[in-house]
Amino acid sequence: MFTTPDRDEVYLAIGGDSGPLGLLSGSNWRFWNKLAITMGLDTYWSCSFRAPFEHGRQEFRDTFQPFSFKPLNVSVGGDVLFSGTMVDILPRIRPNERSVDVTGYALPARLADCTAAAANVPLEFENATLRQIMEALGNPFGLDVEFRDDDGAPFKRVALEPSKKIHPFLAELAKQRNLVISNTPEGALLCWRSVEPGNPVARLEEGLQPTVSVTPRMNTREYFSEITGFTATQAGVDGAKYTERNPWLTDVDRPFSFDLEDIDPEDGPAAVRAKLGRMFANALSWTVDGLPTWRDPQGDLWKPNTTITLKAPDAFIYRETEFIVRSATLKRDDEEKTASLEIVLPGAFTGEVPDEQPWDA
Repeated sequence: MFTTPDRDEVYLAIGGDSGPLGLLSGSNWRFWNKLAITMGLDTYWSCSFRAPFEHGRQEFRDTFQPFSFKPLNVSVGGDVLFSGTMVDILPRIRPNERSVDVTGYALPARLADCTAAAANVPLEFENATLRQIMEALGNPFGLDVEFRDDDGAPFKRVALEPSKKIHPFLAELAKQRNLVISNTPEGALLCWRSVEPGNPVARLEEGLQPTVSVTPRMNTREYFSEITGFTATQAGVDGAKYTERNPWLTDVDRPFSFDLEDIDPEDGPAAVRAKLGRMFANALSWTVDGLPTWRDPQGDLWKPNTTITLKAPDAFIYRETEFIVRSATLKRDDEEKTASLEIVLPGAFTGEVPDEQPWDA
């Protein structure tokens, strides 16, 4: 009798080759009982799962070796979703349970841990585009680089200090071009721009299915009335300052200043505007939790860099408002399959200040 495959069937492969081929050559690990995959717009993706701790089995010992950094790959419904590396392997011993908690991250996430190899130092770039810089730093790790938007004008001169980790350096350069860094499901280093609002994949409302709960996160101490960037004096040219004001906080004085490092003077205003836009993302977000499906109304997996509309009066969203999905987490255990979304206001990654606030009457 013919049966239709489960479109949310999870195939978890450990070992084999890195990247999508690992889904074929790695060992299919069927013994997990809890799984979560988090996909981010401006972060590297992660995967975690729990499995029985069976140190008496040779297969278990061979698979879960600390500090082995084995390939970890996941497909859902036959499609590649995550290509990464196992990182943390921690026993979880309870009176009635012996299990192991495993966490992995996407292949490019090594750039957040590592500096450039000593053999490649010094790393100075003159009149190089962001793509060229990312390829120069990512290729030695075996990473492909993918751009889904124009990488902008070349940088006159930037340098990565030998003691500095690679990802913060690249992320700062990307911000100057209103871009963010993440990864593709296949494990490539991805640089892209946040999506424009206007085409939401779902319209959700508090109290109506499939929305279960909406929780705001407000980091009030990271919310400022104005942001100023200072450039350093270079080659006899005096430094400058650029200020952008928060139109939503005019009656309270909360200034914030920062140094514009490795930034050409003409790029200063855009960098400060981008900093102001990201202030809204860092100070204000919501989590839509407990969605009883991994898929949006179109049948696609929930994923970052899409938009939804949401009305949730109990979470200060008094009117239907469109948000960008900053991250999407798919969860599964023996009892249920759910999803959660972290959402932020549009413009948070492109230096645009919101025209309206969700709590405006």
